[in-house]
Amino acid sequence: MPSGNHVNLNPYPLKLYGSPSGNNQDLALKVAKLLKNKLAPSVFKVFKDGSFLVHHTESVRDRDVYIIIQPRFGSKENLSFDLDECESLILALRQGEPSRVTVVMPCLPYARQDKSSNHREPVLSQKVPMRLQMAGAHRLVVLKLHNPSSYNAHPLTIPMVDVNTDTLLLNHIRSKKFDLSKFKVVAPDLGAAPSVRKLSQQLGIPENIVMINKFRDPKNTNQSEVMEVIGDIKGYNAIMPDDIADTCGTAIKALQTLKENGAKDVYFAATHAVLSDDAVENLNKADFTGIWFTDSCLSNENRKKIKKLDVISTSKLIAQVVDNLHNGKSVTQLWHNGQ
Repeated sequence: MPSGNHVNLNPYPLKLYGSPSGNNQDLALKVAKLLKNKLAPSVFKVFKDGSFLVHHTESVRDRDVYIIIQPRFGSKENLSFDLDECESLILALRQGEPSRVTVVMPCLPYARQDKSSNHREPVLSQKVPMRLQMAGAHRLVVLKLHNPSSYNAHPLTIPMVDVNTDTLLLNHIRSKKFDLSKFKVVAPDLGAAPSVRKLSQQLGIPENIVMINKFRDPKNTNQSEVMEVIGDIKGYNAIMPDDIADTCGTAIKALQTLKENGAKDVYFAATHAVLSDDAVENLNKADFTGIWFTDSCLSNENRKKIKKLDVISTSKLIAQVVDNLHNGKSVTQLWHNGQ
C-alpha cells in the first residue's frame, strides 16, 4: 500500500469508483482512504419506467480504473439491480478510453452454482464474469471463490484474481490468544476438509481436525441434514470456518451435532455473510460462543443485529491487492507472506 517512500510503477494514474447509486459504499470508501485516494464522482438517474442511467463525470482516458462494488444479497431485485448498475458503469467508462477497467467484487454472485446436477442445468458461476467481460471489463477480483476449480474447467478470457482470505482469519484467531491445544478445527462438510486441514496446520494444531458428514436433499435447496461427526470433539472447543454463510442452516445443525458429541465452545467463521431468509434471527438463537464474519458482503443492518459478532475487515487486504495490481506486483505474496 502507499507509504512515504512509495514509488508508482504504473504510468497510468489510478482511478477508483464505488457504486454510483451509493449502495454499499462503506468498503469502497475505506479502500480509497487506505490508498490515499478518493472515489471518483459519477451520476445516477432513475427514470419513471424503471430504467436508469449511469455515467462518470471526469476523464478516465489512459487511467487504470478500479470499480469496487458489493452486490446486495437477499433480494433478487437488489442483486439484479447492482449487477446492472456495475455493467452500465463499465460501458460508460469504456467510452472514455481508460487503459484498463478492473472490477473488485468481493463476493461473487452465483458462485455456488458451479456444476450441473443434471444435463439441463447451466453453470451459472460463469454468468457474472461473462457479463462483466461483455460490458468491457478487463479483469475481475474476488475474495475466496466457492470452487476455484470450476473456472479452470470453464475458462474465460477475462482474468480472475481469487484473493485468499485465510490470513485474515488466522490473524483474528491469533489475536484472541486462545490455548489452541484445547481447540479443534471443524470442516462443516467433507468438501471443506482440505482447506480446514491447511488452516489447522497454519495454527500449529495439524492433528486437531474434525469433519462433519452431511446429506443434502437435492429437491430442497438451502437445506441440509447433519448426519455424523468424524473425529473426537468431546471436551474440545471448536472453530468452524466456511466460505459462505447463507441461511446458516448447515452451521446451526453442525453446532447442534458438535454439542451433542461433547464440544464445549463453538466459534463459527465465514468469509461471505450473505445471510438470507431468517439467518440472523437463527444465529442469534444458536449457542455459538462467537461469530466471525468478514465485511465482504455484510450489510450494516445485519452487522448491528447479530449478537456475539466480530467483523473482520477486508479493506486493507483489498487495498493491498489493488495497489499491487496497479503497480504490476505479485498478489499471491500478500497472503503467502502472512502465513
